[in-house]
Amino acid sequence: MAKVARNNPFIKDGATTKLLHVVFLMDRPGQQRVAALDPNRPPPDEFAVRGSEIYLKCPNGMARTKLTTQYFDSRLKTTITVRNWNTVLRLVEMAKG
Repeated sequence: MAKVARNNPFIKDGATTKLLHVVFLMDRPGQQRVAALDPNRPPPDEFAVRGSEIYLKCPNGMARTKLTTQYFDSRLKTTITVRNWNTVLRLVEMAKG
């Protein structure tokens, strides 16, 4: 989980944490499936695929994004779950003991 927290490209860009989410994928998608994701689908939202995670930045909130669980499930052919950034950080702290 600490690795997930370190690899968020939007943190490095200075994004506000309340805009950030992580999509956890059950299976790592192949390059062809990742390439089939439309990078122009979400403006102003952004996403970045990093291994078995997809990092999201949703300035208008998750309720308004087109980057839905259904979209990623159908394109990547895997099961997913999404967590907001604060939950990810709490999980990192819990894992430390």
